[in-house]
Formats: sequence, structure tokens, C-alpha cells
Amino acid sequence: MKAKLYLLGAAAAALLSSTAAVAGVVVVRSLGPSAKSYPPGKTLADSAKITLQGGDVVTLLGASSAQTLRGPGNFNASKVASAAQSSKRGRFGALRAGEVAKNPSVWDIDATQSGKVCITDASRLNLWRPESNAETTVNIRSSDGQVQAVTWVAGNASAAWPSNLPLTTGAEYQIEWQDTGEKSNISIVQVPGAPSDLPSAAQVLIQNDCQNQLDVLVDGASKLGS
Repeated sequence: MKAKLYLLGAAAAALLSSTAAVAGVVVVRSLGPSAKSYPPGKTLADSAKITLQGGDVVTLLGASSAQTLRGPGNFNASKVASAAQSSKRGRFGALRAGEVAKNPSVWDIDATQSGKVCITDASRLNLWRPESNAETTVNIRSSDGQVQAVTWVAGNASAAWPSNLPLTTGAEYQIEWQDTGEKSNISIVQVPGAPSDLPSAAQVLIQNDCQNQLDVLVDGASKLGS
């Protein structure tokens, strides 16, 4: 169960206080000589000109899909944004509904992954597992010593987070699989609400270092744009 969740085919300021759409496109991944000029989280206006050197690989997220640019070359943000807008299947709701993403919601917890987890609604939070054929149970241990078991029945990939194990920002939990003994450790970051568009969601995840969820979001959007 150590396999990292990725989608087939394909970090910075304070937390956004609004879920309004981010204009233009946002940088979500950046490698190469120009990485300092295009750090993850940087928003580019539609009129921006993007100049990349050899070895640069920059992924931009628009309103409905993601595109990866490779240097050397000069690019127009407006073309990336318009290409994203033209995606017929490019809807943030599709990612949440599981049409493309393996994890049915970016805002659920992948029980196999360690790291920070951004959550938007603790009362509706689910634990997700990548393999759902057999019944499986995990023990969730909070930093204050509380332990709760969560069981997935065979065929179900999602199970509700135990309501008597409260979630607060900064709280840490260990998830241990009863059948294998494997463990993951997560730290909770509560955000004020699920952003309504892809760039805003990416900004929230980058600013709070929720890297696993960002991977799900970006790779899903890359699939939409392919």
C-alpha cells in the first residue's frame, strides 16, 4: 500500500481568505534554470509572456486543465488559458466526482500517504484506499493517545472518518493497517471551504504544503487537457 496515488496519463503566501477564481494561470510545478522565476504558486495574467531556457519544465494550471511547457521557447499565458477553457471535459467537478481522478475527491484523505492534508469539511471527510477488493481495517491513533478503527468493506474504496476523533489544524494522526502493519502519518490543515476552481484549489494546496493532494489535482487536470 506504499504506492503513491497518481492519475493515469500524466508551494508561497498566506492561505486564501476567498475562494474567488484566480485570474489567468498558476504555476504548479517548475524545474530547471528558470524555476526561481516561475515558482509554484505564482499567478500569471493572461497577457504574461513566458520565457523558458533549455532544461526548463513548467506546468501551468488554468481554469479547466493543466499544460506542461518545456524550454527553450517563448510562450503566451493567454494561449495556455484559452486552451484550458476549450477543454470540453475540463470541469473541477469532474475531479471531485471521480470521473478522472482515482481518488473520488481531492479533499479526502489518501490513507496510504504521509504528509500534510488539507480538509474543507471535517463532518464529511472520507478515508480513501487505492485497493478495494478485500475488507481492510486501519487503526487511527491521535497524538493524545486516542485510537479508533476504520473498516472498509470489500468493494468500497471510501470510508467515513470516525466522528468521535476530532480534527483540528495542526493535529497529527498515525494510520496503521492491521493486515500489514504499514503506517502513514498525517498532519491536518483546515481550510475555510473548497475552492470553486482549479487555480484557487492549487493555490490553497501549495500555500499549505499539501503536496499529495496537489499531485492528484494537477495530474487529473493534465489528463483533462490531454
